[in-house]
Parts: sequence; structure tokens; C-alpha cells
Amino acid sequence: MWLLAGAAMVAALPAAAAAKKAAADDPRIGVLEQELRDVKSELAEIKHTQTDQAASQDNSAALIDLKRSTSAQYVDVNNRFDALTRADVANGRVTFVSPDSRFSFALRTLVQFDAAYFGQGRNPASVDLNSGTNFRRAQVGFTGTAWRDFSYNLTLDFAGNGVEKSGYIYTAFIEYDGFKPFGFRVGAFAPPAGLDDSTGSADLLFLERASGSDIARNIAGSPSREGASIFAQGDNYLVSVAYTTKKAGDAATFDEQSAVVGRAAWLAYSDSDLKWELDADLTHVFKLPDAVANGATSATNNLASFSNGPEVGVDSTKTVNTGNIDASTITEFGFETGLAWREFYGQGGYYHYSIERRASALPDPDFDGWYALLTWSITGESHAYDPVTASFRGLRPAHPLGDGGFGAFELKARYSNIDLNYLPFTATTAGGVPGGEQNVWTLGANWYPTQGIRFALDYDNVHVSHPNAVGNNISTDVIALRSQLSL
Repeated sequence: MWLLAGAAMVAALPAAAAAKKAAADDPRIGVLEQELRDVKSELAEIKHTQTDQAASQDNSAALIDLKRSTSAQYVDVNNRFDALTRADVANGRVTFVSPDSRFSFALRTLVQFDAAYFGQGRNPASVDLNSGTNFRRAQVGFTGTAWRDFSYNLTLDFAGNGVEKSGYIYTAFIEYDGFKPFGFRVGAFAPPAGLDDSTGSADLLFLERASGSDIARNIAGSPSREGASIFAQGDNYLVSVAYTTKKAGDAATFDEQSAVVGRAAWLAYSDSDLKWELDADLTHVFKLPDAVANGATSATNNLASFSNGPEVGVDSTKTVNTGNIDASTITEFGFETGLAWREFYGQGGYYHYSIERRASALPDPDFDGWYALLTWSITGESHAYDPVTASFRGLRPAHPLGDGGFGAFELKARYSNIDLNYLPFTATTAGGVPGGEQNVWTLGANWYPTQGIRFALDYDNVHVSHPNAVGNNISTDVIALRSQLSL
């Protein structure tokens, strides 16, 4: 029995040594590995002694003593291994974890390179949409935990919508999670502002969010927004309230914007085949920013505007735009839903925006936007639900390229509408807002050759109408391709 136990330990030792391979660069590892080799040698002596057991049983006591000392040495070596910082490269992300798991550090990268061609329709002479290439996102940063109950994130971005940038704070916050299910966050971050908004940039199904969602999140949310939030999060719910101000890096603002952004999400149904989420959000700006000091006397203060582009980030043109509106407050609310059923996924949402003017003699304008989308994974994967963000992730290929398969493929379609017209036939001096109405049909496909890499192909049909000035109408077809690396 002793000899069989010793043989089992011999078989387990190489696996134990391999499990510690992650810290191979640590000089202490060489010492520990040598000790393990010594243990293995002693166990080999035990096995060798087995051949002489039939002839003599006089050394049985010596074997027992050797087994006991070897086991103690084995435990000691493993305890010293456990005291080392653990390193891992799971899914390509470099991660370090302290021996007591109270501290962690992980490097993160997201690169999205877009190429697009705009087929110009019968557009006004002043409209020339840009065909070309652009790094939509080029992010590097790190995340982790500290003292177990704190977490942090610092991410810089060197890209943007229509043009690359020299680098800016995309996310920089600290968070306390010691009062589960509640959490507290402060810094620069994107406060939860809806289902489409909370879907991570690496998990977006289309190259850009729908226009209605993009306008809603940029009122007082979106990345780089400075503020503080409190939230409660569980396996099937998320409730968040954030106080937000300006975006990190905004200049020439003497009195910052003040706003509240709220979201409530509920996973109403969940089983192995189907997951259905309901979502509502509310944003209220109760103080608009001042561009210069002594804002009460400046015409450049307290201005609000809504605008958006053709839902392709290679061109930064604002195809619909309300222009500046002298405002007192802004309110937005929205409702969304998402449903994942086996290889199918559907999502939709409606948004309403209203502006209260400072000049009471003029009517207060309001606007609407909505979208609906559907995808089909032709390789059979499902979109997993992420309870941390209360949103759905991109596909994770069941059979990655180079590992017995060709990755995951999905087909997709979306329709989005944003209407920024308010009394368009009324003069702007009397309260009219001829911002334009945009409708975009998008068809496309996503290929995930392996987790962390994605190629997305979108075809967009864009129409912008101005009922008060048909000569300003825009019509264009767009072919766009995104290459993405996410670690």
C-alpha cells in the first residue's frame, strides 16, 4: 500500500510542477524545482527497493520513515509555491494575482481599425462624406483589485470618430465593492445609460451604436465622463444612479454641467436556451455648462444641441443636427429590451429627448429616436448574458480557427431612426428646429475566428430628410469593414 501511494505521488509531481510554470522567471523557482527533483529521486529509490521486498522485510521501517519525510517535504515545497505571485495569460490578457488574492493587475488592449467607402448620392454640394480609413479605438490600460474590496481601471485612447487623437483619458476610476450587492465608483467613466450604451465597445454587433442610443448616452454619459455613482448589481438585475459633470479633458468650461443619469435593468427570464432583459434609463441635466466666466451675460452659455452622423466612424460629419438651443434643462428617457434565444438575438429601443428653453416665450422642443436589430449565428453559438453590465456579449467561438474549426459567424440587420425636427416649417426665431430626420438600414456579417479577434462587415443605406428644405436631403450607401483585437 505504501509503495502504491509512493508511485501515485511520483505521477502527480510533474503536474504540480507544471502548474507553477507561470512564475518561471522568478529565481526562487529554480530552487523549488530542484527540491522537487530531489523528492522525485527519493521516491524512485523507494520503488527500486520494492524489488528486494520479497527477499527481505527488514527495511520496511526505513521505507515508512522515508515516505513520511518525503511527504512533509512535498507539502513544504507546495506551500512555498503558493506564496508566490501568480501570473496568467488567459485569453491573451496578462494578469498577476497576489498570493492572498487581495491584489490583482491585468493589462487590457482594444484596437479597432475601420475602412469605409461612401457612395455619394444626390447630396448637396456642401456634403462630401469621407471615404478612407480610421482607428476608431486604440486603447491601452490596466484594471485590477486592491485590498480585495477596491477595484480600479485606467484606460487611455489614441483614436476617435473620424480622426485619430494624441491620447486622452477614456476611463479612470476607483470603485468600492465591500458592501455587496452595492458598489460605489468615482472618477471618469461611462455611467450606465441603457442596454445599447452598456454593451462594451468590443462586443458591439455593428460598427457604431444606433443614432438614438448614441445621442442619449452623450447628453450626460459616455466614456470620459467625470462623476460618481452608486449601484446595486446581482445575477438578474442592475440599478444605477450617477451624478456627472464634464468630460475629462474638456477645456474652456468655467461652470461645469450637472446631471443625473439612471438605469434599471432586469433579466426577466432566463434558462439554458433563452434570456430576456428589460431596461429603462433616465437622464436629466439640471444645469448646463458655461463656456466663459460670468455666464449669465454671455450668449455662448447654457447651449444644448443634439447631433449624430451616418453610423460609420470613418466620417465625423453630423448628418442631423439641431444646432445650438438656449436651454435651461435637458431630459431624456428610454426603454430597451434584448432577447437571446439559442443562435438568435434581438434587441430594440425607444428614446425621447426634451429641452426646456430659458426663453419662456418660445415652445420647448422634443425629439425621438428608435432602433431594432436581429442577428443569427449560423455556427450555432449564443450571445451570453453579462450580469456585471446587464448586457449581452459578442459571440465566443465554440471551434476557433486553428483549433479544429473556423470560428463563429453571424448575420445581422438593423434599422434605426432619429428625428431631430421640431416644427420644421416654423422659423427658428419662433422656436422651430429643422434638425433633420435620419433613417439607416444596416446589413452585415461578423466573423470571430477566435476569442479576442473579430472582423465586421457593414452595409449602410443612409437617408436624411429635411421637409422644410429638400435641397439639403442626404442619400448615401456605405460599405465598411472593421478589424478588431481585444485582449
